Amino acid sequence: MPIQAITIDFWNTLYDSQGGEGRDKDRFTTVMHNATRLGHSLEASNLKAAQKRAWEHFNIVWREEKRTPSTRSMVEFFWQELRINADAEAIDEVTRSFEEGILQHPPALLAGAKETVRLLAEQHYIALISDTAFSPGRVLRQVMEHDGIAEYFSAFSFSDETGVSKPHELAYRTALNGANCPAATGVHIGDIERTDIEGAKNFGMRAILFAGDPHGRMNDEHKDQPTRADARTESWADVPDLIGRW
Repeated sequence: MPIQAITIDFWNTLYDSQGGEGRDKDRFTTVMHNATRLGHSLEASNLKAAQKRAWEHFNIVWREEKRTPSTRSMVEFFWQELRINADAEAIDEVTRSFEEGILQHPPALLAGAKETVRLLAEQHYIALISDTAFSPGRVLRQVMEHDGIAEYFSAFSFSDETGVSKPHELAYRTALNGANCPAATGVHIGDIERTDIEGAKNFGMRAILFAGDPHGRMNDEHKDQPTRADARTESWADVPDLIGRW
């Protein structure tokens, strides 16, 4: 059956992950400001250690519970790791900084992504499926709108909004709700085997493993490893031909 619907991952597939240093700097500045207001003195090493433990906590929940913690809960965990009894003002201000830092220091669309998505949207239903971390779906939508690519997507499935992350089937079902086509006529494009590819294949879709972000942290993990994906590519330019074969 020909492909009718295409779902796409956000991080390291549609967008790269650049801007992280700027985001971290602004977030740490906000934390330091509030810590000082609350009578605490912090070193950069304290912040980096707390952030590392927060990411470790995130990854445990993400992998084992198939969901992503909310930004607010991650910020509360961050304050606990710093051993500071943060008040509502500190939690709110730091949460906002963590959520919206991507707007000041955005990632970039990967080469050829916008042009290819625009082409594919002429004949296919296009949806986004993203496991969110510090930047929630409402903010990632703004990034996409600013870059003029959101208009090509008919649906968005963000883990902070659905309550589940890939490979949970609800992530894919939500994305395809408006497609009016069986899963077998859909293909998902993503960069992580255990989430993007496993979830799509288990849901009955085809899958393309994307390894086109030179800074993608999963590239080495997947290199020369077996995959359940129906195809693998390192370039968005290859995607229309791959889909056309089906």
